[in-house]
Order: sequence, then structure tokens, then C-alpha cells
Amino acid sequence: MKIFHFLEVDLKKFNHSKSRKIKLMICGSILVISFTVIGYRTISLASVNRDNITNILNKKIESRAFNSNLRGNIYDRNNKILATTIDTLSLNINPQEVLNKHETIFKLLHIFPQLDKKDLLKKFNSNKKHINLLREISPWEHVRLLQTGIEGLKIQKRSKRIYPNNTLASHILGSTDIDGKGIAGVENKFNSKLKKGENVTLSIHSGIQHITRKLLLDQITRFEADGGAGIVMDAKNGQIYSTVSLPDYNANNYSKILNKTLFNKATKGIYELGSTLKLITAAIAFESKLINENEVFDVSKPLKVSSRIITDFHPLNYSINIPEVIVHSSNIGSAKIAEKFGPNIQLKYLKSLGLTNILSLEIPELGKPQVLMDKKVLTTMTISYGHGISITPMHLASVTATIVNNGLKVDPTLILDQKSKKIKQIISPETSMKMKSIMRLVVSNKHGTAKKADVSGYLVGGKTGTAEKIRPNGGYFKKKNIVAFTGAFPMNDPKFIITIMIDNPKGQTFSYGFRTAGWVVAPVVKKLVTRIAPILDVKPQLESSSKFSNNLLNYKIRGKNKGAKL
Repeated sequence: MKIFHFLEVDLKKFNHSKSRKIKLMICGSILVISFTVIGYRTISLASVNRDNITNILNKKIESRAFNSNLRGNIYDRNNKILATTIDTLSLNINPQEVLNKHETIFKLLHIFPQLDKKDLLKKFNSNKKHINLLREISPWEHVRLLQTGIEGLKIQKRSKRIYPNNTLASHILGSTDIDGKGIAGVENKFNSKLKKGENVTLSIHSGIQHITRKLLLDQITRFEADGGAGIVMDAKNGQIYSTVSLPDYNANNYSKILNKTLFNKATKGIYELGSTLKLITAAIAFESKLINENEVFDVSKPLKVSSRIITDFHPLNYSINIPEVIVHSSNIGSAKIAEKFGPNIQLKYLKSLGLTNILSLEIPELGKPQVLMDKKVLTTMTISYGHGISITPMHLASVTATIVNNGLKVDPTLILDQKSKKIKQIISPETSMKMKSIMRLVVSNKHGTAKKADVSGYLVGGKTGTAEKIRPNGGYFKKKNIVAFTGAFPMNDPKFIITIMIDNPKGQTFSYGFRTAGWVVAPVVKKLVTRIAPILDVKPQLESSSKFSNNLLNYKIRGKNKGAKL
């Protein structure tokens, strides 16, 4: 019995020992597998992190790029950014902290191939403790620098004003200096507001601004002109949808631009805009009540006044009334009309229309008109057709809006929510209706000077002007011209003003050598109306419709036939 008991005890010990070994083996296997899995997972995660570190760092860096405390943004009327500020990073280094200069230079050139090896070596061998290598580096380049472990690097954060649309509205936006202070354009005018982080919303429409610029630039190129200006403005409240001055510039490179390119031809440049000012003469004539609407003026012979002889580009051999003076663009007729109402009345209306003062537009680049005020008969006559008076294209747009807006004064503005000013009645609604009717005929009538501006369904009206350029030292260039058009559409209920000026176009084969406003500017107006009318929700209409005929007068315009009668 003892023997069996001994065997039983030994068997239990053996079984217990075997069981423990098996358990140890199993535990060991589990540990090995666990460490293998953990190791694999660690390697995998390390790989994933290494692959994604650039994206993670980029996001962190880029998230810091926009700061609510930075200079305020400038928006267009549709809340598209025209100007904004971002934080950028500049690359600096302390050469005294660099351990291996050649290795550091090698690493830097790998990230920034635009750097020069010899220049870097020279900088690293200097005794300076702070050297700027690059004024601006990208977030991606910053990440790569962090990965290299280069010693002595100093990354400095700085603010940068950017203009995402480059040339778009550059003359209006202006720019800031290296310290972020506005030095031109809207940036200057609203500097105190912008630097507080407050935004400015302009009335500019980016799409229409782009279209105006493109069409104007194309025509300037076709006629080898020196430049030009283009304006699209609300005819009732003066909000400017586009204002272009060419040549223009990339607003991001303001400091590198020539002064000639920075000059704003639309708001700063003053020009004799020729026969476009005959609209003012006709409006004064109607408003003064000194001239009967059906009164005629003999334009069959040149008009000699003092030492000046006034002639017409297209002479007529009969007497014509006021509408015909404008449609045929007769200098002689305009001069005789002005002679009847005289210099005092003329100057009174020029002042009330704002043609003797700087505009109250929200940029500093504004030109002051130059008007002869000697009240001589010759001066009164020449001003009547645009000589002896120099104004900006923006002044002309303002006057045009006032004439077609039932005679209510229209002041141009670049601000979308500008507070309304006190309304001033400059001419009567009756005079305004007469002028709108005549302006439509200048474009629609076969004898009109702006036939090439006519657009089917959109009832464009206006007036062309071709004037000799003024010499810097006085007198005129005989073969250099300023050509212009100012008008509105649709003329039965004017909603938008278009004013275009092109500086010194050259006659071309396709224009038969002509470089007049009718050939150069009127076609731009036609293309512009065709492109922007749908954007502005101006629907086409038939000129024969009752709505149109009820709002405009039906003047009869005679042609160039000898002895033509009313």
C-alpha cells in the first residue's frame, strides 16, 4: 500500500511539473507573439507618422497664417477678397551657432536651390550674429527645415499684405508699405479703419472689373494706344462697378512699379475730352430757356472768332437745331448755342455739375479740373465743345449720370453702403428726358457719331469725343488724340453709365486710317454692354415697345443732303 501511495505521489508531482512547463511554454509564446505584434504596430505607426508629419505640421503652420488681429480685408460687392493680410515666415540664421558650415550649406541648398553657395559661405564666415537668408519661406519649406535639425536657425514671423487678383483694381486698392501702413488708394484712405482689423467693402464688381479691363486692353493693343481708362457706374446712386486705368500693375509688386504705371488715368488724369462735353452745352441750352427747342443755327460756314477759326469735321450746308448739333457733333453749332446763353450761365452749370472741383471719391489719387474762366466769347465757345476745359473721366461719368438721372446730382462712390448725400436738382426732368432722347439718337441714328456702340435690345445712348492732345508746354499735338465716349443704358430708364477714354490711338488699316472715337471707343462700348448686361440683370427689349417710346422723345435728324428741311 505504501508503494502504491509513493507511486501515486510521484505521478502527481510529475503531472504537476509537466503542466507547469506547458503553461510556461504557452505564456512564453504569448509574450513573443505580443511583442512581435507590438513591435510591428510600433514600426507601422512610426512609418505612418513619418509619412504624415509634413501634412500635420503644414496644417498647424497654416492655421496660424490667418490672424483675426491683422489688418482688415478689402472685399468687392460680392464679398470676394480683393486684399488681405497673412502671416509669413522669414529665414534668418546666427552663423556663430553653426557647427558644420559646409554641411549646413548643403542642407540649405537642398531646400532652397535659389540660394547661392558662395554667398552663403561668405555670410557664414562673417562675425554677425543675425543674417537674413530669405525674406519669405513657405510652410512646406518651414517643415523641411524643422526635419533637418540645422542649428542656429531663426524663423521670424511677419505680416504680408497680398492681393489675390494681382492687377485687378490695382489703382483703386493701392498698397501698403513695409510696416503695413496704407500708402495709396483705398489702403491709404481707410488706413485707420483697416489697421484696427475692420474690413472695407467696395462697390467694385470683380467680374465686371475684369471684363472692362480685358476689352479696354484689347482695343488699346489693336490701335497701338498709350493707355486708357474705363468706368462702369450705377446711374442712380453713383456706385462704381468697375474703374480701370491702363497700363496697370500687379498690386503685389507695388514698390517695383514705375510712377508712369502707377498713375490713375480714370480719377487723377485730366484731359480735354472733346465733344462729349456738348451734352452739357445742350442741357444748359434747354435748361436756360434762352433758346427755343426748334431754333436753328447756321453751320454752313466756318466760324471765325478773334484769331480762331472754328470748323466741323463733317461740314453741313444748312441750319440745324440742338438735337442735330449733338447727333452730327457740330463744333460750329455748339459754339453758337453757347454764345447765346453766355459765360455766366455756362460757368454756373459747370460748377453745379462739379466740374470745377476735385471729386469726393474715396481714394487720394484725384485730379482737379482746369477750366478757363476769363469769360471771353472765344473761351465760352470752345468750352462748349470740350476745349479749354480739362477733367477726369470720372468727372465725365458723374456728369453723364446727373444728366440721365432726371437731373439729380450723382456723386461717384467706391463704397457699397455709402450713406446717401443730400439730393441736388441740377437740371429739370424735362431737360433730362430731352437729353436721353438725343443721346439715344447719337448711337441709333444712321447719322450719329457712335453707331458702332449700338447693341440690339439694350438701347445704348451717349456721345463721342475726339480731341487733340495738349502739349506739356502748351499748344496741341496735331496727330495725337484723346478719344472718348460717355453714355448710359438702357436709355428709356438708365441704370448704368459707361465712360471710356483711350489715349493716343494710331490709325490702322482695318479702320481706314481713322483714329476717332467712333472707330476706336464706340466698339468697346458695344462689346462691354453685350458682356455685362446679363450679369447686371438688364434684360433686352424692343425699341418699338410702348415702354420705350413713352420715355423718350422722337426727334427727326436730317442727313447731309443739300437743302435738307426739318
